[in-house]
Amino acid sequence: MTTKLIWTAPATPVRDVRARVALVVGVGLAIGCLTSFGQAHLDGAWNALVNSVGAWLVAPFFLGALMRTARGAGAAGLAACALQVVGYYVTAELRGFSAGASFVVFWTACAAVGGPLLGLAGHHWRARPDGLGATLLPAVFFAEGLWTYAHELGYYDTAALWLAIGALLAVGLSRRAYRWFALTVPLGLAGAMLVTLVYSQAF
Repeated sequence: MTTKLIWTAPATPVRDVRARVALVVGVGLAIGCLTSFGQAHLDGAWNALVNSVGAWLVAPFFLGALMRTARGAGAAGLAACALQVVGYYVTAELRGFSAGASFVVFWTACAAVGGPLLGLAGHHWRARPDGLGATLLPAVFFAEGLWTYAHELGYYDTAALWLAIGALLAVGLSRRAYRWFALTVPLGLAGAMLVTLVYSQAF
């Protein structure tokens, strides 16, 4: 019996090192730049697409799936997240919106943790579409929707959007990995709680 997928993991990674580097750099900077512009145009629940942890962890996951090794996937995830931070704050500065150094440090620290983790998850998804890695990205959306948007902020429309995205990712990445949500969703909730705690103490 084969694993049923809606989105098939790439059968082979990107082999040319220059192509891998260009892909990670280009995607990371582009998402950071577009996030800055998007915040001026997306309102309501849709604003979360350019103002959330989960949205910035999508690229590291799929870029990680394109890397040849687990180490490369972790490095790609880290680089993509860090470059999203760079792209965002450089664009914001050029648009006349200055940010304090503490915000840059905070989100860089988040990138240093979340980027490699999601990059490794993407790599694991490519190797084992029915394994734990397939559930990590959906779990991020479930956790952020439940804890950050529903519990902490009371943004129930955004929470519903995030849960819907999480469900689509869960079905799309692998229908045979659901058992792993018993582990990854609690871990995601713990991560969301930690981010909220640190953010509230720092700012």
